[in-house]
Amino acid sequence: MSTTPALDRRGITTRPPRAQVRTTSGQYARLPSPAVVVYRMETGRHRQTGVVLEVSLDDYRTGRIRCHEATQPDRERELEELTEATGIEQMPVMLVHRRHPLLRAQLAEITTTDPDVRLTTGEVTHSVWIRRDAERARAVNFEVSRIHALYIADGHHRMRVAGRYADRHRDLGPTHPAAYTLAALFPADEMRILGYHRCVPVPPDGEVLRQLATHPATMRIEAAAAPEAAPGVIAVRLDEQWYRLHLRTRRDPYHGLDARVLDEELLPELAVDGHHNVDTCWCATHRTIHFAPHPPSIDQLMSTSDAGLVMPAKSTWFDPKPAPNLFRRRLR
Repeated sequence: MSTTPALDRRGITTRPPRAQVRTTSGQYARLPSPAVVVYRMETGRHRQTGVVLEVSLDDYRTGRIRCHEATQPDRERELEELTEATGIEQMPVMLVHRRHPLLRAQLAEITTTDPDVRLTTGEVTHSVWIRRDAERARAVNFEVSRIHALYIADGHHRMRVAGRYADRHRDLGPTHPAAYTLAALFPADEMRILGYHRCVPVPPDGEVLRQLATHPATMRIEAAAAPEAAPGVIAVRLDEQWYRLHLRTRRDPYHGLDARVLDEELLPELAVDGHHNVDTCWCATHRTIHFAPHPPSIDQLMSTSDAGLVMPAKSTWFDPKPAPNLFRRRLR
């Protein structure tokens, strides 16, 4: 198969992965080339099936691969040093695309047989099907080339570091491994987003409910028997009692994000610092108020990315995530 990138420059540029996969025995085997690599993750009743490819970093530079969160310089520097030292990508970036029935049908046909690799990490089962088939590989790459935008679900730091690595090695040419990064592409309607909780100390005056109830962003607060978050409703726990905090409707998808309203409007009113993800040890020694905003929908995430905006820190937790070291790819 030709190494010339791009079947359709108006869409996403990809090529079959030139990588290794960890087998059930724990050893690494080189993927045949060209090949179609289908990757499925399952946990409980949830299942998502996608394709592993190399995506062009030109698409990241030009905005065809879109972000929804900011990155941390320290984390970038740590990953950058690791990449330079090893010359290896140890995990694919997880990308999301809008519904694509033809691509889904092609991958579904491959998964009718037993997977070539299956392993379990925690509660997640990872299955990989590998088909050495030049014609099918061309067909899959063609369908992906018809996608006009991909959205980073997990791997903002890794994508940013890959882009910098590519910039430093442009002299190696457009077909060199450095010009691409390893990615797992999944359809948006199969993704699962969980939310991050916030835990903050109760202000000294203790008038938390009054402050929240009278805030312009709040429509009403009511007692609840259980933590029942929903779109536009934040679950709140104070002194072992749960409440439902109903937010006023926002037409703008970004400004209507529950996590954004909580972080940028409600918590500043309480004049306290929030702690993402409830730290049980910290909470055990403090009188706290616990907020559980409903996670954004995948449509809200894509709309935010399309607008060139970023979500508040810890707005989304995609679950499950690709397994570290299931795939690895050499950059040199």
